[in-house]
Amino acid sequence: MKKVVWTLAMLALTCGMASAQDVNEPAQQTPDRPMYQSSSLDKALIANERKVADAISKGDKAAFTALVAPTGWSVDSMGAMKVSDLVAAFDQLKVTSWAISDEKVSWVDGNTAILTYKWTGAGTFQGQPIPASVFASTVWTKKADKWVAVFHQESEAAKK
Repeated sequence: MKKVVWTLAMLALTCGMASAQDVNEPAQQTPDRPMYQSSSLDKALIANERKVADAISKGDKAAFTALVAPTGWSVDSMGAMKVSDLVAAFDQLKVTSWAISDEKVSWVDGNTAILTYKWTGAGTFQGQPIPASVFASTVWTKKADKWVAVFHQESEAAKK
């Protein structure tokens, strides 16, 4: 009887270990099951990022706030700033030219993605020149069937 109980216990333990999955390992991609999203959604998020940049360059608060969560944050070489503080200072932000390149989308899960890219351009914020070249990332998340930016960071690119 002890052998039967011991065998059943070991079998249960072995089955439990075999079915356990490391939550830090990515799910396997198969043709019928993409990792999280399609390239068409990647393109839509990149287009949204461009709309945000365009709204900033035009001083269009309505277009900006339509794509950015009001509780969002941004971090750059000057520190952290609430989106609400940025919107309040929109008239002090002047972007005269901009371009986005090298875009990449990394999926956290089906409702959250991180978009990384290089931004180049010219302008001023509160009368001070903004960096001409930065590496940026934006966290996009789906809230109530709408994609919004919730966090943005910029790191000034090294001068060559």
